[in-house]
This record gives sequence, structure tokens and C-alpha cells, in this order.
Amino acid sequence: MLDTPAEKHFDAVCRTAQALFSVPIAVIALMDENRHWFKARSGTEINELPRDVAFCNHTISSDDVLVIEDTLVDARFLENALVTGTTCHRFYAGAPLVLYPGIRVGTLCLMDTRPRSFSLEQVRSLQDLADVVVAHLRLHEARNQISQDLEKMGSVQAKLREAADYQRLIEQVGGIGCWRYDLRAQKATWSPSMRRLTGYGLEDEEVSKDDILQFLHANNRSDLLDWARVSGESTSPTPIVPFDRQRHLVRADGEVRTVISRGLPQHDESGAIVALIGVCVDITDLVRSEEQLRDVSDLLRLTLENIDQGILMIGADDRIRVHNQKARDLLGVSENLLHEGARFDVLRQHQVDTGEFDKADADLRRWLKSDSRETEASVYERERPNGTAIEVRSVPLPTGGFVRTFTDITERKKRETALRVAEAEYQSLFQNAVVGVYRAKLDGTIVRANQALASLHGYADPASALVSDGCFNHDWYVDRNRHRGFMRTILEQGRIDDFVSEVTSQTTGERIWLSETAWLVRDAEGHPLYFEGTAADATARKRAEAQVEHMALHDALTGLPNRRQFQERLSQELATAQRHGSHFAVLCCDLDRFKTVNDTFGHPAGDTLLCTLADRMRRSLRRGDTIARLGGDEFAIILRGRSNPHGVNAAAQRLIEIVGQPLDIGGHITTVGISIGVAIGPDDGDQADTLFKNADIALYRAKDAGRQTCCFYEAGMDMAVTSRNFLEIDMKDAIRSGGFLLNYQPVIHLRNDTLRGFEALLRWPHPEKGFISPADFIPLAEDTGLIVELGAWALYEACREAASWQGDLRVGVNVSAVQFQHANVEQQVRNALFNSGLAPERLELEITESVLIKDADAVIACLHRLRNMGVRLAIDDFGTGYSSLSYLCRFPFDKIKIDRSFIQEACPSTSGAIVRAVAGLGKQLGATVTAEGVETQAQLDWVRNEGCCEVQGFIFGKPLSRHSTREVTKYRSRMMGAGAPKIGIHASIKPKSHN
Repeated sequence: MLDTPAEKHFDAVCRTAQALFSVPIAVIALMDENRHWFKARSGTEINELPRDVAFCNHTISSDDVLVIEDTLVDARFLENALVTGTTCHRFYAGAPLVLYPGIRVGTLCLMDTRPRSFSLEQVRSLQDLADVVVAHLRLHEARNQISQDLEKMGSVQAKLREAADYQRLIEQVGGIGCWRYDLRAQKATWSPSMRRLTGYGLEDEEVSKDDILQFLHANNRSDLLDWARVSGESTSPTPIVPFDRQRHLVRADGEVRTVISRGLPQHDESGAIVALIGVCVDITDLVRSEEQLRDVSDLLRLTLENIDQGILMIGADDRIRVHNQKARDLLGVSENLLHEGARFDVLRQHQVDTGEFDKADADLRRWLKSDSRETEASVYERERPNGTAIEVRSVPLPTGGFVRTFTDITERKKRETALRVAEAEYQSLFQNAVVGVYRAKLDGTIVRANQALASLHGYADPASALVSDGCFNHDWYVDRNRHRGFMRTILEQGRIDDFVSEVTSQTTGERIWLSETAWLVRDAEGHPLYFEGTAADATARKRAEAQVEHMALHDALTGLPNRRQFQERLSQELATAQRHGSHFAVLCCDLDRFKTVNDTFGHPAGDTLLCTLADRMRRSLRRGDTIARLGGDEFAIILRGRSNPHGVNAAAQRLIEIVGQPLDIGGHITTVGISIGVAIGPDDGDQADTLFKNADIALYRAKDAGRQTCCFYEAGMDMAVTSRNFLEIDMKDAIRSGGFLLNYQPVIHLRNDTLRGFEALLRWPHPEKGFISPADFIPLAEDTGLIVELGAWALYEACREAASWQGDLRVGVNVSAVQFQHANVEQQVRNALFNSGLAPERLELEITESVLIKDADAVIACLHRLRNMGVRLAIDDFGTGYSSLSYLCRFPFDKIKIDRSFIQEACPSTSGAIVRAVAGLGKQLGATVTAEGVETQAQLDWVRNEGCCEVQGFIFGKPLSRHSTREVTKYRSRMMGAGAPKIGIHASIKPKSHN
């Protein structure tokens, strides 16, 4: 009421009191703790007074009217400002306004400036007016209360509307539906959200029980049926209690939604349950999220248990929140110590007590043993007592605590150690490699090099090379184009192998050859970064290649062009001749008697002879001519611009002359000859091979003509070569088919003119050509190697035949030098003797001096073994070759056979001296001396007089067939059995007439 506007009815009361009591001032005053405020007044303009000054302050202290007839006589007011002031109020009468018992809110008071009396009747009247004021005050309060109530009601209604809107919003957002189920009516009332939840568009506000049943999942209908039964029963108390259950609703579209249904029973005035009210909250998404969360949690746990790292999460309370089995395994602790909720400080203290951190360095060990909290991320490695190396990573959490992972790095540490060892080994290999190794920028600047590369370029060490202000550059080639070619290849192909170039030393300027292999290094995007490579000193290799190239085209012994270079030059010369219409001559040359010299004096002497003759022939040719050694004692010559037979023949004769000049071979004077075949190109062949073949055919004709001569190719000459080839084929067939036979030439002992034995002579009766001369087929057999098989057959056949002879007659069998070189003669002899049954002392092997020349020590050792078997050995054709008395001293032959050329020599004086000397030598050595080729009586008498022991020759007839030989041996046996003192020459074999 304080400070409210004036009101008429209160002003009217003041005027009524003023008139009724005839006072100048009437006031309705309201009071609070400090103020004395006039709600209505009459006779004064004052609105309020301080409470401590106002007379009314005394009035409201009780429920009675206060009357002060004269303020000057009342000691309470003597000092009051209202009394002592200008107004000088002398009279006061006031009635308290008691709004409710004990509640006094103000006064209705009367005041006058004069003293006056106030009767009890007046007091009652004043009280009645005060009651009227109180009634107005109460009416005012009632109106205010009604206004406030209306205002509160509007506020509540607004809040209810807001709550309803909020409820609808919550229902929509939270999937909450409200419902009420009337148990008597068996119907439910659903909120719009409840209807949306089911997905059914129901027109009626109420939903029947049957409709509700179709919304509920079959497993959730029992509750509703129980409620229906309860509602039909009159007995009490009812069993329905508040509930909170999870149910499944089947929406109209068939989707099953999960809800939480919460309900309370509703009672009427009598306490009976009339309905159930509640809500349905759609928790389908929550359930699915929980399922997903469980799946994620299971997956997280499965992941934690299967990762290679141990993991701990420690909360802000220093307790373990998350861990896995790997952490327990890596830390070596049990589940009692490490489990969810375990105190981390207890675990750490256990590790300290068990020496878990003893192998860590001092600073780390102190930190690990301390109770320091993790304030920032950290990573460290330590070794456990069992030797396991682990890496520990810690990350503090924003909410306090930290996450720590443990990784077993034992194998990684081993690999790192192995890598360091490998790196050290690589560095050792890199620095100690015998080849240069480098890395270079794309501009060629060398940025890394080893000692070998530095040394190649004259630097003391790699450091000196790399600090040379960029002077150490890959562009080190003598030919500047090589560097461009190198870079182009490596950029295009990414690699280059065996890039051989002549380079200049970076410091000395010396030229050397390098072989480089390099490769391009790219970044992750494939862009070139730099290139690396190796560089090996190829100087020696280049020299060797040059030497090999020279050797590939030149004969190693004589330095002459070899067969390959000769063929190239021949092809070039032939092409030039064909292009210009010119001619040239091709000479195929073969040394005569070279093999004899080689076998007699050895290979070193033969090599010296070849070099000497090569030099002689080279100096005899003109500039532009070509001489080549094709192999062995074969040479070939190209005479450029020569087509006239006389000129070519003159050149050939000059070659024959200079080759035939005597040679001094280790103090021995010897001579050889040369046979030459000539073909004129391109007349005798338009192909190089044909031309050379025809010259070779001409060479064969020259050899057949008696050697040391020159023969030009003529058409038809190749038939001779063809005949020789056919002869070789026929010989192979004859060996396979048994087409050879042996004849036997008697050997006569001159002391008593008796038959001593036979020499087996090989014969070839050709089915078409008749008998082939041994002079024709024996050399061919030796050249082709067929003599090995043929000689083995002859040895066995001779032994088999001799075994059938009566008596102790010997058989002599010739053994070729080729057989000693390519066959096991000793084993062949053993087999022949064993299979034939011939006594070893009846076999006499005849060898020429050439057998002893090559590998003399091995041959002599073999001859000694044959001698120890009992086999006799004879040296055949003695004196025709390069006879060396040293062989006779090193091996005492049983027989020395003098060649027929000395017996038939026209000059008896010279031949006689030779025969006499050989006979004397044989006598001194204890060897039998046999003269071959005795054909006349004079020759027989002569060799007898010269001291020969045995003879053989046509004087006793031609060599005998196998049958005739057997007849002779039988006759000899009969004569000896008849007691004849001796069987002379003419008695056993008729000598050939000398006429």
C-alpha cells in the first residue's frame, strides 16, 4: 500500500473524521520500519514523517486508541518536534489499524493545535472509523491478492503451455510416447508421439485392447492380458505395481522397435486402481548403439589382446584402467599385480624390488624408480633382466593419468646391430674395394668416393679428392663426347654396364682406361636424384684385349697372320680383284721333312726352325703381299697383282730356294724343303673358300710330284683329292670287313744260312683297284689315325699266325709312331700274346727312330717294360733319319736294321763304310744287325763281308702268303727232324736269280 496513489474512500474517511470530531487535521497513516506515510489526509500538506517523531509510533504499540489531550503536559512529547515546532500540535487521538490480530499497519489519527478533551463516546466513534479503514484495507488486500492470483494463474498456464510444448518436443526428439490405459474400458489413450512411434494412423483418440495387442511383439503381450484379467476381478488388493520394462513394438511397416515402457497405477477416491498411466521411450537406436558399442568393445579387446604391443592406461587416481595380456607377458608380472583397478604404484614398486630397472642407465633408472607423474610424452628403451629389449612410450591424458605402450624390440635391436655390422662391413668393403666406387650429382660432381677411386685419380685419400673445390668431376673422359653419351644412356635407361673409356687422371693428367658400371637413383616420385657407379682400371684389360685381338689374328709363334686373318684378307683381295678386274695368286705351302726335324730335335728346335723360315719367307715377299701360318708346318701366301705364271713361278722358286738353305738348329745343321700349290684368283675360284681349296689341291699334287716343287692348279686336280677321300672311306670299310692281310718276308741268319724268322708285311687287296701299295695307304692311315686300329689287328694276326709255325721262328711286326702316341701299345702286345699263345721271345717289334723323338722318356720306359716281358725290339730303317747314338745308349735294342737305301747305293765305298760302322756298332752293343733289301748275290756277299748278321730281300723271293709261310716252316721242321746239320739258304728258300 505504501507509495500507492490516493484513493477516494480513504480521503472521505479523513474528511468524515475531521467533521465528526471538529478537528483541523485528520490523517490515515501507514507505517513500515522507518517511515510514517500518509495514505490519506485532510487539513495538512505533509505526506510523511519520520517514524521516531510521529505520535502514531506510540499508537501502534497496542490495539487501543491513544488519546493525548495536551502534549505539553505529557512528558513523552515535551521534546517532540511536532510539539516544539512551529505547528505546536497540542492534541492527538489515534486508533491503530489492526489488519489481523497482532498485525498493526498504521493509524487513523486526529490532531489539533489546541488542547482539548476527548470522551469515551468519541473514542468509540474513532475506533469505528478505524474499523472502516481496516475494512477498506482488507478489501484492497483482497483485490491485490486476486490480481496476483490471476497473474500467477496466467503465468502457470503459460508455463503449462510451455511444458506441453516442451513435452511434445521431448516426445518427438526423444521418441517418447505417453499413454493411459483404462482398466474398466479396456482402452488406451495415446499421445501423438505414441501414435507416431507405432506407425499406425488411428482415427479414434482411444485405442482398443485388440489394437494394442497387434502393436506388441508376441513375447510382450502377457502383461496386457494380465491387466485385462485383473480389471475383471472384484477381489483386492490388486497385484498391479509400478513397472519399468523393455518391450518390442511391431510398427505398421513391420519394423520392430525396442522401447522402455514405464507405468504407474492410477487410483480413484476409494483407492481402487482404475487405470495405468505411463510412457514409452524408443531406445531402438540406443540398443543398436549399445550393440555396436559392445561389438566395438569386443573388437577393441580382441585387438588389444592380439596386437604386438603391451598397453596400459592409468587413470588420474593412479589405478590401471585398461591393459592387455601382452603387457603382462612383456613385463613378466602376474594377473594378481596387473589387472583393471590395480594400483600402478604397487606394480612399479614390485618392478623396483625385482630389479626390473637394474639394466637401465643411471638417470633412467632413477626416474623409473621415482613416483614422478607423466607430464609430457616420452619414449625410452630399456633392457629387462631376462635380456628382452623393450621400447616404452608414454602419453599423458588431458583428464589426468597416462597411456603407456610396451613394444618388444629385441629382434629390432638385433637387426639394428646386424645393420650396424653390415654397415661397417659395407664401409670396409666400400673403402677397401679394389675397384673405385662413387656417387655423383647429375651435374657430374663426385660427392662420395672410396680409396680405390681416389688412387686411380692420384689423390692420397677420398677426403682430399672431395674437398678439391668441385674439381673432382665425373667428366674425366679424354673424348668429351663419352660423358654426354654416358649421361644420355643412364638417364634414358637407368643403368649402364661395362662402359669402357679412356680417361684423364684428375691430378696427374695420366691417361688410363676405366670400365664403369653405373645406375641412376630416383626419388619416390621417380625423379632422378643422382647416380652411383663403380670404376675399375681397365688399362691392363685393354692391353690384354689388344693382345688377344692381335693373337686372334696372328700366329703366336711366328707373329705372322693366322688362318682367320688370312681368310679375311683373301676375301678382301678377291672382292677387290672382282671389282677392278685384277688378278692375284694364292700359294699354299707345306714344309717337307719338318716332322722329322721336330721329332728328332724336339719341339723347341722345331719352333726355332718355323720362326727362322717364317722370317725368311716374309723378307722375300714384296710390300702388300701377305704370308700367314695356318698351323703346324702349313703356310699360305697372297701375291697381289700377280697373274703371269712365269712371275708367280719365279716367286715360288725363290721361296723354295730360301727355305731349302741349311739351318743351324742347336748346333745341328739340317735342311727342309717346301712344297707349294698355286691358284690364280679369281680365275681359279670366285669364292675365297673355293680359291683356297684349289690352291690346296695343287699343293697335294706338288707333294705327289716329289716335294720341294711348285704346282699350279688345273681343272681336274680336285679329282685326286676326291680319290684320296674315297680311299680313306674304303680303308675304313676294309678294316671293318677284314679286307687286309699279312705277307711274310723271310729273315735269314748269315752265320749258318738258316731261316731265322719272318717280317709281317701289311697288304691291301682292293676289290676294285687290286693291291694298293703300302706307300699309298700307310701314310694315309697314319694321317687319319686309322693306323691305331689297323696296327692292333696286324699285331694280333701276326702273333696268331706265328703261333702256328713249328719251331722257334720269330715274327717281326712294325709299330708306327702314331700307335705309341695314341694307343696303349704295351696292353695291345699283352692281349695279342695272351690270345694267340705265342711266346714273348718269338715276337720282335720293329720301330723307327721317330718313335723315340717325341716323349722319349715315356717311350723308352714302355720299351723297357716290353723288354722285361721277353719281347724283342728292333730299330728299323736305321741311318735314314736323324739317328742319335744317345738312344742306342739309353736303350739296348736287340736288333738294328739297315735301310735298303744303303744296300742298293751305287757307291759301295760310302755305303760300305756306313754298313761297316753300323755292323761294328751292333757288335759293340750286342745287337743283331740286319740288312734289308738284298736283291743280288753280290749284295748278299757284300753285307756278309761287312759283318751283317741277318739279311732279308727279294734274293729269297717275294714275301710269302700265310699258306706258303706255313709250308716253308713245315719243310724246315722236317729237315731238322731228319738230322740235317743245317738248312742252307737255298735249301729252305730258293734265292732269286741275280740275272
